[in-house]
Amino acid sequence: MKHLHERAKEFESIVDSCLIDEHGLLMSLLNIETMKPFSRGYFEGMNILSYPGKNWDDFSDFLSHENVGMCSGAFLAAMIWKYRATKNQEALKKARRTFRGIKWLFDISQEIDDGFYCKCYGGKLSNQISSDQYIYTFAGLNEFMVFAGHEERSQCVEMIEKMARFWIRKNYSYPYYGKPLNWPLERFPVFAWFAYHHTGKQEFLDEFNRLCAIPEVMKKIPFGSTLEDMLATLRTREIYHDFEKNTQVRHFLSMPETMQSGFLSLEAMLEYHAPHRDVWLKKTRKLLERNISFIADDGYAMCSSLYNLENGTISEVRERMCCPEEISENWKFWSLVCCLRSGMQAVMFARACVAMQRYVTDTKALATAMHILKNISHNKMHWFVDIDGKQFPDDLKWMDKLYSGDAVAHWLWAYWQAKATQSLYFSSTESRTKNETLRKP
Repeated sequence: MKHLHERAKEFESIVDSCLIDEHGLLMSLLNIETMKPFSRGYFEGMNILSYPGKNWDDFSDFLSHENVGMCSGAFLAAMIWKYRATKNQEALKKARRTFRGIKWLFDISQEIDDGFYCKCYGGKLSNQISSDQYIYTFAGLNEFMVFAGHEERSQCVEMIEKMARFWIRKNYSYPYYGKPLNWPLERFPVFAWFAYHHTGKQEFLDEFNRLCAIPEVMKKIPFGSTLEDMLATLRTREIYHDFEKNTQVRHFLSMPETMQSGFLSLEAMLEYHAPHRDVWLKKTRKLLERNISFIADDGYAMCSSLYNLENGTISEVRERMCCPEEISENWKFWSLVCCLRSGMQAVMFARACVAMQRYVTDTKALATAMHILKNISHNKMHWFVDIDGKQFPDDLKWMDKLYSGDAVAHWLWAYWQAKATQSLYFSSTESRTKNETLRKP
């Protein structure tokens, strides 16, 4: 096994040689066989997905840039934590390169609307957004500002202000692939709090307080349902009713990557001392409790699980059990009942564990994060992995070839944040004290 420091160097080299696009943004998914974006025409004739209002020329463009905001925000944060840990000027140069890419993406997006921040499929302007692309970018900009120059800092604040105001102006409702969507409100108090913290403008504090007065915002977990909520949600297709009737188990997608997205929707409110701290801490603990059991002994995340309706036990799906022929207007693989594991989701979970340690002392969480970092190497950076070669049907075999930019960025973020806070070597109390010092410019 490579020493973690050597693995960090390897991943950074992969970023520089394979994942950075012409604008300095980190791409989402590569073909693991070539370590390049899938070639145009690769998916011709395949039943991939049929979202209305799609905005890409070729499905390879979708894969390469679907999560560009998430990947780039995570890598920007990773390089700032590396700089904190090492004072290596090269890390700061790479952070600035990524910041310039994010600023380019923001600038071209203003053609559509003030504060719009698109998914730039194929490196081009598109009309598609999602709230998670925003929160990961906020997180990266927030870290970068500590070491940014005056002009860069002003640009960061301007972006955060306009991006937060965009969602407020839209009342958190914006189409998703051509369909109207009211985005979950519990994701957005952190948008207002970020903007208030960095601008001091009363309008953002007022919006934060307005959102916090809505019961569902205070009750629901961002980017993550409780197990009870998931089990109460019945799938409508008859095949699932038959499956449940015959097996007495209910299938659900565990998806532990959501802990990172969920915690990023809470972290700035904890860091910058927002009101209702007990609520944000309670949600943080629930995210951890909900997801930690879905990390396997091999370091992968277990993404597909079964709930036994008779005795209440939860287990991982071990083999493919059913697969509807198609699912309309969605990823076909979401309908699989099979053994889905993920390197990407594991390292995203690991980064959240490292950061949570500052607020919720849990040595098991930190130990789990280190277990993941030690076990998820270059050849395990899949979005989803077919453990035994029997899980994906023939028309989804390509799913086993997806090398994840999210995984690389989050591995580096988790490693360098742990290294900078010295949580690898010191007690949690010492780590938190060190972390407070390191956050100062």
